Amino acid sequence: MQQEAMMYFSKLDDSPMFRQQIQCLEEIAETLRERGSKFYKGCRKYTEGLTEANERDAAFASSLESFGGGPDPISMAFGGPDMIKFAVVLREIGTYKESLRSKIEHTLSDRLIRFTNMELQDIKEARKRFDKADAVYSQIRDKFLSLRKSTRTEIAVAMEERDVPGTL
Repeated sequence: MQQEAMMYFSKLDDSPMFRQQIQCLEEIAETLRERGSKFYKGCRKYTEGLTEANERDAAFASSLESFGGGPDPISMAFGGPDMIKFAVVLREIGTYKESLRSKIEHTLSDRLIRFTNMELQDIKEARKRFDKADAVYSQIRDKFLSLRKSTRTEIAVAMEERDVPGTL
């Protein structure tokens, strides 16, 4: 992704409009990061709630089984077989809740936090690299503009090449 962006942006000229676009994209990325962070927190609360609900359902199912699960006449009088069916359904619902929690946690939450922490961080790093390159360019431009008009072109080119990073 980063390489594609560099290829795309390498063809652009630096202009006020370009800088405004960068600023706008940074603001969008920051908004996305904030919204993603809030959504992640919501996912965490929901999965924690599912875990708690599943534990409560399992405890209630155990209570039903212990109260009405015996073959004795008291259990039969209070509808023991129906209570056992209800307990089985509660445990099945718990299995589905656990599956839902797992899917949300691993499929949604993990990917979301990775996106907000890694991908959006790459945007900040790209901005730092842009600002650094811009500072180097401005410094070289200022040196070039400060040369007297009588300075020969070869000296100016040699000076520029000496100050440009990555050149010999």
